[in-house]
Amino acid sequence: MTYNILEGGEGRVDPLAETVRLAGADVVVVQEAWDRELFQRLADRLHMDCFLAEHPTNAQGHCGLLSRWRIREAVNHAGVRSGGEARLSRAVFHAVVESGGVTLPVIGVHLHAGELWENEERRLEELEEVLEIGGIFSGMPHVIAGDFNSSHPQQVIDESKVRPATRERVGRQGNEFPRKVVRAMLEAGYVDAHALHHAGKELGRSFTTAHPAMRVDYIFVSPDLCPQVRSCDVFTPSIGRYASDHYPVVAELAF
Repeated sequence: MTYNILEGGEGRVDPLAETVRLAGADVVVVQEAWDRELFQRLADRLHMDCFLAEHPTNAQGHCGLLSRWRIREAVNHAGVRSGGEARLSRAVFHAVVESGGVTLPVIGVHLHAGELWENEERRLEELEEVLEIGGIFSGMPHVIAGDFNSSHPQQVIDESKVRPATRERVGRQGNEFPRKVVRAMLEAGYVDAHALHHAGKELGRSFTTAHPAMRVDYIFVSPDLCPQVRSCDVFTPSIGRYASDHYPVVAELAF
């Protein structure tokens, strides 16, 4: 599962935990895990192991992992260059989880936000870092999951449900929503697990829960992992509307 829990999840631990529980998720990549104590409470509520990748300069840029599988390894890649400039606007991590002799590398992502072309260019710069991390696991089945803040090239966006301020900003750039980042992921060889299982069908929408208009949340798999992907859907339980402004995306992998 990948799940943006909205501003740390303050006051929403119960609906967040229930959403994860209803989905039956074993491994959850969490964006906007701003509050370490609250994130730990969420892990305890779900009886999951956890890892929190904190951003060194952006207190609102933390990204976490919840897992029923043993977290064998976890590395926070949200470093700062020698000149003091952050490489990534939000934390990105890689982890290796293990269960029953099966190991799975997972890269957790939350890219720069915004609907403008300059925001997408910043995300493309960040994506170079993400793909470098993915290169660590070249030749090994792995997952890159998170909030990419970009739309799929084939996504039909319901503009009537887009927030008015967003619609106005996108209108100033020809009513075109950013899609370059997801296209770059596909060109790099990764497979969008949701699109894989909805070929020829309309793609689901994860954002916002009040007015689902688009999907910015993705579970990408390396090509060698495709045969193990049994399903991948936007998970939309009724309680999800109260848990966050994003619905989670959930993939089932059979090993």
